[in-house]
Amino acid sequence: MGMTQTHEEPAAPAWGESKITLAQANEFAQRVTSLAADREIVARNLFMFPPELKTRGLFFEGLSRVVAESKGPTAMANLQAVAGLTQRTTAFRAYPHRDFYRLYYLASRLLYPSARLAESTRLTARTFFPIFRNSLLGRTMSALMGDRPSTLLPLLAKSYNLSVEGNDHKAELKSDHELLWTCEVEPIDWYTETFSGIVEGAMPANTPVQIRVEERAIAGTRARYQFRLTW
Repeated sequence: MGMTQTHEEPAAPAWGESKITLAQANEFAQRVTSLAADREIVARNLFMFPPELKTRGLFFEGLSRVVAESKGPTAMANLQAVAGLTQRTTAFRAYPHRDFYRLYYLASRLLYPSARLAESTRLTARTFFPIFRNSLLGRTMSALMGDRPSTLLPLLAKSYNLSVEGNDHKAELKSDHELLWTCEVEPIDWYTETFSGIVEGAMPANTPVQIRVEERAIAGTRARYQFRLTW
């Protein structure tokens, strides 16, 4: 299954913090994938996404580098135009998180065209921790993070609280090989896949991790999760 070939026609400008219609969400989802079931989820996720959530520009810039390194600079410029995200970003300025998701979905389909979109988002999310760690803030925290999951994962939770405004992450170490992660985040399908990819990307090489969802509930405009991580 390939990415819908509609990139020649730019999308409308970035939605920013504005409310959007379901028709707008559906129109964009058609640009992401030709698979009807995945289009429905993308549209629903974007329509339900709290527009006030913001994320640091370092993720826009980092994802741009990942795509450019894999597919070339022309591919990245194309995705940005389709997503309506042609303005320059700076690493520590906050931008609408929903706009990042538009680029995230497009990039996931481009980078992993043969996988279902849920799986391709997980694989793309593995790049998020390296993106953070390579940033100035990440390099500052790297000495504290180390390479042991019991040290790294609690600091990862704190780093995402700094990086995404409107999310809340707490990590409670239960033993040297087990951690309970509680968070309130955007209420969307496939969040578990995104979270799993982020954690997998943060783990030291050759250290497998098991991630079990123990709780999922809606709390206002957020979804509350509890994950149990063992390694």
